[in-house]
Amino acid sequence: MRTVFEGSVRVAYSQMYVDSRVDGAVIEGEHWAGQANGLCGAAVEGFLFLVTGMHTGRVGLTIEVHDSPPAVDGRWEDVVEAPFTPLTRAVRLAQWADADACGFELDTVDHRVRYCAVGMDEAGAHGVVSAGEQPVDRYLLQFWPAPVEPDRVVRQRSDKAAYWHRFAREQPPPTSRERAAAERTAREARVRARAERVRQHELRAWAGRLPTERLRRVGGNVHGMRMLDVHLVHAIARVDDAAQREIARWAAHRAYAAAGLAEVDWIAPALAALDAGAPLPPPFDDPGEAWRRLVEDPNVPRTTITLPDDTTHNALRQAFALPALFGAAEPDSLRAVLDALYAATVSHGTGHRAFLDEVRDTWPGLGVVPPAPPESPPPPFPFRPPSADASGDTVSGRRTPATQARPTASAPDPKAPAAPPGHRPPTTPAAAVPSAGRPLGKGLAPLIPASGPRPRPAGAVTSMDGVRFVLVAGSSDRPAAAEPAAVHGLAGVPNKGVDTDGDGGEEPHDVG
Repeated sequence: MRTVFEGSVRVAYSQMYVDSRVDGAVIEGEHWAGQANGLCGAAVEGFLFLVTGMHTGRVGLTIEVHDSPPAVDGRWEDVVEAPFTPLTRAVRLAQWADADACGFELDTVDHRVRYCAVGMDEAGAHGVVSAGEQPVDRYLLQFWPAPVEPDRVVRQRSDKAAYWHRFAREQPPPTSRERAAAERTAREARVRARAERVRQHELRAWAGRLPTERLRRVGGNVHGMRMLDVHLVHAIARVDDAAQREIARWAAHRAYAAAGLAEVDWIAPALAALDAGAPLPPPFDDPGEAWRRLVEDPNVPRTTITLPDDTTHNALRQAFALPALFGAAEPDSLRAVLDALYAATVSHGTGHRAFLDEVRDTWPGLGVVPPAPPESPPPPFPFRPPSADASGDTVSGRRTPATQARPTASAPDPKAPAAPPGHRPPTTPAAAVPSAGRPLGKGLAPLIPASGPRPRPAGAVTSMDGVRFVLVAGSSDRPAAAEPAAVHGLAGVPNKGVDTDGDGGEEPHDVG
């Protein structure tokens, strides 16, 4: 046995504390939660709340550390025991307002603490011990290593102790350990609930079927492709790397053929290198240089398209097709096929549905896809689902009446700001009619390209290395009536030799 403190301690509001916590933060209530005794509150882990008979003044105190349970001395009127596990070896006796009375050390193992008192009723009647007066009540605090057991009242003779015992028994459980377990359970429940919310979000975003872990991590234009044809993305993720690589090369060729880029003298070698699995030659070894050549070379075709979201009607097709080659050359075969297909699909503009049908016709093994869920998820920006009918507009998954649908090019938005003088909004070219509904399942046919001629549709927008490129026709300050289509200019592109995919009557406008 060793005595670590013997003397007097100043108390206020009938309380003093033993604290082994690191932060030493103030604790409000719960000291006696689930306890039978009210003199030694041990419900907060690593902390003891000790009650005294004296309200304000000094009390006598002795603190002992034992190796085994000591005998209970008969001179003590009130005796209680409780479990105590120090959180740190450094333990301090603290007075009210957090002033330290003394410090001592305990091993960080489970202990039993015994709190003994004498003179509590006399001290309560006395109320205050002034400076120079002798303490009225005295206390003994004993610690020894022991398994955790519930607290108990060993002896109770004073009315003051009886009052505090009744008070403690009226407090609701649990103990600190039970509370910690409840907090862990609640925390785990929150984690599970969050995981379920993420799962439900993914189910909505991925048409009722969870993506593979590889799809979650692939990056690139996976979500752009998901918005265009989520079932095709699921199907592509199921085929092997060799098939994905072959589809990626095919998509790059289709994009470049549709944009008239395949036969350009400095582009054709890059397509040949892609087919051979060789590094892309200059200028495709430097994406910035390839973009510069595309913009500045007068031999590059210049055609405009309407984007799949039907909001931009004079986008430069060649700019949206170019990244298909960079995508197809990606080291990861899944990212390569998704990026190449995204660029090729978007570069077909309003004909993108026909192009996606062509993908399935050319690669029949991709035809087996799960059916769409009963209620389609809200479409992520910018592409609306092809199933939206003409009687209303689909906004965030809600159906609005046709009279409240968003204005189209033929019905200007009355809330839109007035156009500047001399500016004429574009006319909407005739859009390609999306292909009719087609059966989703075709059987697990081998991934062999189908024979026969390949249609050449229209359209798009794209991104390269995280940078979004939008090249569109520029505005003119001249009156629209006097503005021939032959002078339409593309941002950063010479004016001559620019064609349109419409009827030749499309007007230029700015989109940013």
